[in-house]
Amino acid sequence: MTVFSCPQCGAPVSVSPRISFHSCEYCNTTSFIDRSGVMFYYLIPFIIEKDSAEKIFARWLKNPRMAKDLHTNAKIKNFKRTLFPVYLFTRLINGEEKKFTRPARGTLIEGIENLTVPPGSMKIYDNTIDTQNAERIDPDITMEVYLRDLPGTAVSQSLLYFPIYQVEYEFNGETWHAVIDGSSGAVHATMYPVRSSLPFGTVFFIGFMAGLLGILLGIYIHPVFFILILLGIVATRFMARSIIGARASSVEG
Repeated sequence: MTVFSCPQCGAPVSVSPRISFHSCEYCNTTSFIDRSGVMFYYLIPFIIEKDSAEKIFARWLKNPRMAKDLHTNAKIKNFKRTLFPVYLFTRLINGEEKKFTRPARGTLIEGIENLTVPPGSMKIYDNTIDTQNAERIDPDITMEVYLRDLPGTAVSQSLLYFPIYQVEYEFNGETWHAVIDGSSGAVHATMYPVRSSLPFGTVFFIGFMAGLLGILLGIYIHPVFFILILLGIVATRFMARSIIGARASSVEG
């Protein structure tokens, strides 16, 4: 619920997010509330329980792109149930309502930017709501930061507390972070240890041989084969970058 002052008598009026007309219980004045300028508060309950989230994370550690011993040597330092603040904007675009989510708290975790809100999952956040013993994180970004860049016309905006598991784990002396969506089970991580597919020496040898082959074929057969030099350079850079310890990605659990 959101409370406004009655325009007739000044008494407090409790505003429901689903109703635009509201009556004052003191003077019986009926007022229309423009939802585009009202901030409502919601919460999505945890659908994924902690034991299930731990199993999802264990499977994620075994993903083929991960370091091959990650699932056996990773040490979980923290596995915390958290309510993360997200702004939910409903905008009217070409006659159709569309929803956009934006983080209300600064984070470097990829995937938080565009969390998916399951249909029918939102509950009104008031003093009767069960937070399921989750730690609530308060916003540190104002809603106005996003308003100027959103398309269409404002219909409504809300502060939505999204259920996530914050995971902190250690591998090879380094600390890594991931987030598990408490409603869908999706795993999000900006950086994580990846598997080395080829030794650096092998990678550069392949690139060198491709370039050398291009030179020889270009001189003795046809200049078109000089393209192999460029392809060798591009392939070498691509394979070398894939060996580096971490890269940006978001992986489903």
